[in-house]
Amino acid sequence: MRALLSLRFVAAVAGLFALLFIVQSITASDDTEVGPVSNETADSPITRVINLAERLDRSTSRFAVTPDGTAATTATFTINEQRLLTIVEGTPGVNDCGIVELAQGNCVIFADLLGDAVVWFSLQAVVDDDHVVLPAVVGFENELAILENGMHLKHAPAFIRRCPNEYVSFTEMRTDVGTDFVTWWSLEDGELTDVVCTTG
Repeated sequence: MRALLSLRFVAAVAGLFALLFIVQSITASDDTEVGPVSNETADSPITRVINLAERLDRSTSRFAVTPDGTAATTATFTINEQRLLTIVEGTPGVNDCGIVELAQGNCVIFADLLGDAVVWFSLQAVVDDDHVVLPAVVGFENELAILENGMHLKHAPAFIRRCPNEYVSFTEMRTDVGTDFVTWWSLEDGELTDVVCTTG
């Protein structure tokens, strides 16, 4: 009887150690597979599908963006003297348009909207009363061009290429220059139309 109990005790202890070994192995495997997030993922720009791209009317607003990249105050702008557009304090965005440009009506707003609410914006200065200079095109998705800063915008069927070298296609140009170019958004056409090399 004692021998039987001892045998059961030894078996129970052995089973317990086996269970602990299995749990430890699983835990170790989990720790090994989980690694830090790569810098490439962490630094990837947020996707912004732009569903409003319009020139703003003249404005005396002293609108600014905080160092954290959010609207410092609430401001309301007009478009074509009809539509009102309000950017609420704290809304994330970019402002590359100065007070002088706003006063002269030389600013374009690119906005990601949820209904009529602005959830992200980029104010950019108009160049030569003709176009806005934006980052390089890095891809295409759902018939929209993807810019280096994450903006998705409408584009012309074929880009006008403005580079020292002649290229038979935009693809060939990108293969050669990478992202060393800027993209023009045309006020007249309401889409991306030109790519301009910045080197060479």
